[in-house]
Amino acid sequence: MSLPLAVLALVVGLVILVRAADTFVAGAESFALHRRWSPAVIGAVIVGFGTSLPELVTSVIAASGGQPDLALGNAAGSNVANLLLILGVAALVAPIAGRRDQAPRRDGLIAGIASLLLLAVAMRGGIGPVEGALLVLALLGAVVWQVRTARSGEPATDVPLPVPERFVGLRILGGLIGVLVGAQLLVGGATVLAERAGLPEIVIGSVLVAVGTSLPELATAIASARRGQVEILLGNLLGSNAFNALMVVGTSALVGAARGDGFPVDGAGLAVVAAAAVVTGVAALVLSRRPVVTRPAGAVLVALHVASVPALIAIS
Repeated sequence: MSLPLAVLALVVGLVILVRAADTFVAGAESFALHRRWSPAVIGAVIVGFGTSLPELVTSVIAASGGQPDLALGNAAGSNVANLLLILGVAALVAPIAGRRDQAPRRDGLIAGIASLLLLAVAMRGGIGPVEGALLVLALLGAVVWQVRTARSGEPATDVPLPVPERFVGLRILGGLIGVLVGAQLLVGGATVLAERAGLPEIVIGSVLVAVGTSLPELATAIASARRGQVEILLGNLLGSNAFNALMVVGTSALVGAARGDGFPVDGAGLAVVAAAAVVTGVAALVLSRRPVVTRPAGAVLVALHVASVPALIAIS
């Protein structure tokens, strides 16, 4: 693939990916709203995991192509982007001020444990099929807990339905197909760009691909901040981080093991995973105590994310 075609594939893939993910999330959110689930669980389970579908498909495709660094960089880099770049931009658009309740604590606890678990298995130098299965099972356990909470929590009654009930299935299916196509184009274009630019795959994955696959989280976060839906906003970001650390990396590791390539984690990959764990842990601790992010704080978060890019390039 020539360089112009690689750039075109990456851009078109991103556009398709973002639009398809938005379609999928709208359908999935309507599915939950029709069943009167609570806003916190809609944010963490439906929106948070739904907006992470691009990360999942992109990383699995990368792992199936023998590119574990691209897969790992995408998942861990997206977690850094979620709680620095995206949370910061959302706060710049509309300052975030939520009430103290159990939802941010629960979501923060799950995201924090997920990040630490990923860091623990990554420090072994690679993630094998047993560790990959453990990560996936841990995520499934968290989902069961969230859904059970939804049955006893306060139902969402003041949130508009994005999609009429009769179209929910079509939106979900169409979104899934679009995400598959967009992710394939994105990975292909990113791979060629990495080769031509001489940059390691971990850099391309954790910076370019990670920010691109995090665009659905950005759109959802901005919309939630404007509407003052702090539970959905924080649940989206923290839920997405848990999904990326457990399901995305775990599934990618299982795919790598099935290929016989394994899922090695070198120094640069471990640094990205460690950064994601630190950022997620600090954010979870702060937001669980006081879910408030002012505009100045948002500007600091965005600046930190920008500063992390040259630091990653330097250690790669």
